[in-house]
Formats: sequence, C-alpha cells, structure tokens
Amino acid sequence: MTCCLNPGCDNPPYPNGVKFCSKCGFYLIVLRNRYRPIKSLGGGGFGKTYLAEDIDKLNELCVIKQFAPQAQGTASLNKATELFEQEAKRLHQLGKHPQIPTLLAYFNEDNRLYLVQELIEGQNLLEELQQQGTFNEQKVKELLLDLLGILKTVHQHKVIHRDIKPDNIIRRNDGKLVLIDFGASKQLTATVITQLGTSIGTFGYVPLEQMQGGEAYPASDLYSVGATCFHLLSGIPPWELWQRQGYGWVFSWRQHLQQRVSEEFGCWLDKLLQIEQQQRYQSAEEVLQALNSQPIQGTQPVSPSVIIEHKNAEAYYQEGLDKYNNQDFRGAIEDYTQAININPNFAMAYFNRGNAHDEIGHIKIAIKDYTQAININPNFAMAYFKRGNAYNELEDKQAAIEDYTQAINMNPNFADAYFNRGITYDDLKHKQAAIEDLRKSADLYNQQGQENDSQDAIKCIKEFEQ
Repeated sequence: MTCCLNPGCDNPPYPNGVKFCSKCGFYLIVLRNRYRPIKSLGGGGFGKTYLAEDIDKLNELCVIKQFAPQAQGTASLNKATELFEQEAKRLHQLGKHPQIPTLLAYFNEDNRLYLVQELIEGQNLLEELQQQGTFNEQKVKELLLDLLGILKTVHQHKVIHRDIKPDNIIRRNDGKLVLIDFGASKQLTATVITQLGTSIGTFGYVPLEQMQGGEAYPASDLYSVGATCFHLLSGIPPWELWQRQGYGWVFSWRQHLQQRVSEEFGCWLDKLLQIEQQQRYQSAEEVLQALNSQPIQGTQPVSPSVIIEHKNAEAYYQEGLDKYNNQDFRGAIEDYTQAININPNFAMAYFNRGNAHDEIGHIKIAIKDYTQAININPNFAMAYFKRGNAYNELEDKQAAIEDYTQAINMNPNFADAYFNRGITYDDLKHKQAAIEDLRKSADLYNQQGQENDSQDAIKCIKEFEQ
C-alpha cells in the first residue's frame, strides 16, 4: 500500500501500482525510491507524520515527518523551518542511542523537506496515564531513574530538549523509555536565547527563564521533568494550574495529589520545581545522585524574587492557599499577612492576598497588593494582568490597558491578556485595536488547545466587525 502525501489531503492508501490519488489528484510517490508512506499518523503545526516502509531494509517500518507548516508570514515560516531542520541536526548529533529515535534520512524532495527516523513502538506516557490512571511514587521514581539517564547523555552533547512532557516520552514495548521530538531542542552555549518574543516549549511545563527570556539550561529541562512528574502523579496537566496561578502552582502542588508522597520524594520534586533556575538541580547526574543516596535536606519552593529563609512564612502561605481554595478568603488574607509580616519580600504572598481581596470586593486594596508584588518582582506578568483586571473593575480603562500591555511584554503568549486588552480597547471605541488583539488571542488560544476560548474570541471579533 502507498498513501497520498499531499498535506491537504486525508491521505487515503492505495494498492501498489496506482499512480495518482483519486481524491486530490496528487502523484503517489515513494520517497527517494526507498521510503514508502503507508498511512498518516497525524499532524501538527509543522506538518504531517506517516508510518512508512523502508524498501531497502526488507520493508522495515519507519516514520516519515513531512514539513508542511501552518505558520503564516516570513518570520513564522523561517522559525518553523529552523525548528524542523534542528530536529534532524540534533538527532544526527546524538547519534545512535537506544532511547532516542535514530535519524535515518533528511532530504528535500519536490521542494518539500522530509525527515525519516526510527519507529518507536509503544505508547507515550500521556496515553498510559489516560489508560491506567495516576502513577504512584514508586512508579514515578522508576521513571525518573530511566529518563534522567537519557537526559544525562543529551546534556553531555550540549543539547537542551526544551519540550519535555508526557506526550514526548514513549514507553517502548520492552518497558524502556524513549525521549522523542527534538524539534524544539537547542544547542547549549553560555546562554541560549531565542528570537525576542519567541517562546519554545509547552505551557505549564516550561520554566520561567524559558518563558520570559527564551533562555534554556540543563536545569530548564529538569524543571520540565518535575512538571511531568506532577502531571503523572496528579492527573492534572500543569498548564491548567499555570493559567490560573502562573508559577504560583509550584508552591501548592501537593494539595492536588490523590495520594500522599513521602517527605523525601516531595523534597526532590520541590527542588526540580524551583522557580529560579539557580536553585534547582543543575544536572541530571545531580538528581540521579540524590535519588540514589540518602534523603536530601528539605527544600521549599521560592518566590520569583527571593529565597524564603523563614519556614514560618512558607507555612502561613500554604495555609493561606488552602483557605483560599476553600473560599475562606478572609482567613486566607490573615495568613498571607502573617507570611508578609515575617518576610516583607514575599511577592507571591502579596499577589495571592491581592486575589483574596479582589474576591471579597476590596478592589483598591487588591491593586495595592498587586503593585507591591510587581515592585518586588518587576517581571511578574500575572500580577500586571490581575491588576489590569482590577483597574477595569474600577472603570480605569487606560490603566487597565497599560497593565495588560506590560503583561504581554513579559509574556508574549499571554492569550488572556490580549483578549482582555481587546475587550477594553472596544470599551474605549478603539475598534481596530480591539479586533487585532482578539485575533491574536484567538490564535494563541488555538495553539494552546483552548478551543472554546478561541471561539469566544472569534465571536467577539464578528460582533465588533458588524
């Protein structure tokens, strides 16, 4: 069988010998007279993936990745091309590793790029989670020991993966893990920085330095490993918490678990999820040593701006989070205030106290708390966003727009900030600016898998255009 390779077609298979697709008229080809596409395995932002046969190797199965990007505009297309080529380069650089797909070929045929790689038979960890339920501590620790061994090799080759998540880890049929999708990976220099405004990785799994500055280090991949462990333990995708709390979710990840973990394991995960990359483990080898040695001393997550030296401040903060989640907003305010009294530089305590004040209608007080959080951490995108919402409640539209703009400057992929700024522009009768922001938010929502929010933005655009 040979399937159609037209990226705009649904790729029906045909018996060998048929020359044209009856649905689209596309010529049916065997790439390089060697790699025969059999069926489509799905597609994404870069193009489509196909199951194929290697005719020169007794029809051994392999995978073809076809570059057919959905990106629009020269800059976006150039970035997509760079990332596709990058995957081939990194797979070639990493050579033949038993737990990384082997690159078989990379070529241009009929003005289209193709990458051919080894087929990994098994299921990814997201599929395993959906089928078998949440992982227990022992299963996650076993996963860590296997995955960190792969990462150790990857980092030794000066490569940063930058998109570690359950979807990109396959459990092979023999039980071993395989790390896939090196399309977002980057060669490590002193500092790895993407083009301004470019965010690489998946929301919720991406650390602060990668999200805001495009920087990536071995410790950046380790944060993503920690977020992956949390997802498997809790069944909750980290991006769901990130959308509501920003990086504040790393303070309270334990409360989302269905079963408790040991204090030692909790400490390991705390250190993987440190917001400041300097406070995390700095290498896969360091994590492996910690997992295989005596329990490490307890570490608590830190705010983006300060290492909290007072354990009581963190304890009050955690109690405040619990009360807030149980809608005891006044009790939460009391606990956050206690944390701030102990540590006046506790940005997240100010931020969450602002959220609690907002819930009970103390809008002006909430603004003061958000402002204090911003003073401590000027890059606190979520604080700008929430303060913008508060200004909107007070009908100070111009101040709201300024804050949404600051949030977008901090995080160019902040879909909610674009959406709210668009609505606020419409309130001020700036229709064109409103439509541009809503279009941007719709695109970002769609990229992030938030189809309902994307449809809401599109609905608003249609209303504004009338």
